[in-house]
Amino acid sequence: MSLIEQIHHATESGDLKQPFSVQDIKTWITKMNIVKEDGNEYAKSSINAILSNSDTKNTPTSNKNVKVLKSKINDGGNRVYWFE
Repeated sequence: MSLIEQIHHATESGDLKQPFSVQDIKTWITKMNIVKEDGNEYAKSSINAILSNSDTKNTPTSNKNVKVLKSKINDGGNRVYWFE
C-alpha cells in the first residue's frame, strides 16, 4: 500500500487527526513503525514530497501522484493537509 493510502487509512481509523502537518506524519510514521513494502524506512524528503505532490494546489504538474489533499497555512505558520 502506498504511503498516501496508509495516511488516508490512518485518518479514517482515527490514528491520525486532520488536518495534519509534515511533522504529524513523521511522528505517526515513527510511532506506528510505518515502513516501505521492502522494509526500508521512508526518507524524510519522501514524506515532504508525497504531501506536496498529492496536494490539489500542485497542478498542473508532471508528477503522477493523485491529487487527494487540500492544504492551508495554519495560525502557527505551518502548512497542514487534509483529505477532501
